Amino acid sequence: MVVAMTQKRVQVLHKKPLSASLARSTVTGKTNTAFVKRWGRMFPSDESRDDCGDIFDGPSKEWRERNKRENHRIFRAVERLVDQKFRSTFEVDKNISDTSVKRMHHLYTLGARLAGPEAAESVYDLAAVLHAQAPWLAEVSTSIMNQGLAHIVAGGVGLRFDPMILVGSPGCGKTHFARLVAEFARTPRAIIDVGAGGAGFRIAGVEHGWSSARSGVPVELISETAVANPVIVVDEVCKAGGAMHSADRSATSLTTSLLQVLERSSAEHFVCPFLRTRFDLSHVNWILTANYEHQIPAPLLDRCQVFRVDVSKPEHLVAFFNRAAGDDAEPGELERVGAFIEEMCDAGRPPSLRQIGRLAKTLRATRRDMLM
Repeated sequence: MVVAMTQKRVQVLHKKPLSASLARSTVTGKTNTAFVKRWGRMFPSDESRDDCGDIFDGPSKEWRERNKRENHRIFRAVERLVDQKFRSTFEVDKNISDTSVKRMHHLYTLGARLAGPEAAESVYDLAAVLHAQAPWLAEVSTSIMNQGLAHIVAGGVGLRFDPMILVGSPGCGKTHFARLVAEFARTPRAIIDVGAGGAGFRIAGVEHGWSSARSGVPVELISETAVANPVIVVDEVCKAGGAMHSADRSATSLTTSLLQVLERSSAEHFVCPFLRTRFDLSHVNWILTANYEHQIPAPLLDRCQVFRVDVSKPEHLVAFFNRAAGDDAEPGELERVGAFIEEMCDAGRPPSLRQIGRLAKTLRATRRDMLM
């Protein structure tokens, strides 16, 4: 089951992209030429031009003065038009491809779509499928449902929920759930792995002057998909404390970057350091994951809903294995695996979803080999 994608559009880019090759002097020259060609009609003279004098005597002093005044009027009008044009534009980097410039121009002209539920029924459908796929995260899917219903009642459309942090042991399905949310709501998604380093720059972007200068993942994803409310997953945010060797884990590059975009009021006025223009990120849905809550920077805990993920119930693990194994497992095999999972849970060592997924993958491969 998937949720129907909405078609409502919102403005996220508030200035028109202007190619770096289109210099101000070029625009001024073209505008001035157009004015000069029509100067007689647009700026009519108050006096006749018959007093230019004899053709051999050259233009009279009065004619030269009038011509000077008219040229000055044209110059001022051209400057006003060019100023107006450049005030509503921003110059893109010369290294940005023409395709990317066209995408941004399209985004400025038509806006970005809001994808996801467009009615209360769609919100219920989304919550139901999330609960069926990940019943151990029923509290999270219920929160998404309640926020979605409130958003619809307020006249909104599309997937929308407050930033959240999913805290749980490795392999408990945190990132898997985030993928499911984006998949069934039919919104674009991106995963930023904090452990890979440079996560702060991947969120906010890198300004000009650096070899790695580029926009952040949220800006790039919205520009490429023309969807204003993607799902952005920041994986293992508990590792943010060491990103810049901060002693108190409160002033890291990642934390600083996230604080700009987690609050909708500040995200609405986010300025991309690479594009050097305002880009509205207030519609983005953020899901942060962490293995250990005590390692999460305090400012992030203050701005996010925190959900603790527990997947130790055997019925949840067995249901996950059954879905992962699909039709490749025989009833007897399912029973044996179910008994094994229950034994491990009773012993206080429940297997992780990754381990169960590998088990299901091995079972499918063995089944295919037997059929061949």
